[in-house]
Amino acid sequence: MDTVIQLAVSWYTLYRDELMLGLLACTFLLMMITLAAVRRCRKQIRLLIEKTREMTKVALSQEGRQTRWEAADRYTAQKPAGDTAITASRENEEIFGSVIQEIFP
Repeated sequence: MDTVIQLAVSWYTLYRDELMLGLLACTFLLMMITLAAVRRCRKQIRLLIEKTREMTKVALSQEGRQTRWEAADRYTAQKPAGDTAITASRENEEIFGSVIQEIFP
């Protein structure tokens, strides 16, 4: 056991500079990998923010349409035979579903 310890100490004294250089290189390599991962995450966050902004714009533009659809629904509800109210609500659901599919592919 004593000889193994002496061998390790002698290797450390002989190759100390190379060991430190190797540790420094490994640290540098790990930093580069981390930076690449952070860059990829930032790109994904930027894309998600852009998609969210687009969805917000679409939702705000649909809000005006929604009031028109509600008025049309009220109008068709007053009529005895109204199939257009069902069509308007289906269109609303289809538009909302397409917006959600764009955000979360």
